[in-house]
Amino acid sequence: MIVGFVLIAIGFIYLLKPTLFRRGIWLKTSIAVRTLSEENYIRYMRGLGILLIAGGLIVAILAIVSP
Repeated sequence: MIVGFVLIAIGFIYLLKPTLFRRGIWLKTSIAVRTLSEENYIRYMRGLGILLIAGGLIVAILAIVSP
């Protein structure tokens, strides 16, 4: 259940501050090679945040429901 809450927290960070990791980790990834514009990068990170929140909710609910 803790993993679900961690995923939700990371998802909220990506929704609130999508450019938080742009300088450090982002420029070393293969996606950066495609040279996403700032707008597309923000859209990508917010989409990732939504997916992380949804995944975190699923993991937390499954942990609560399963014995």
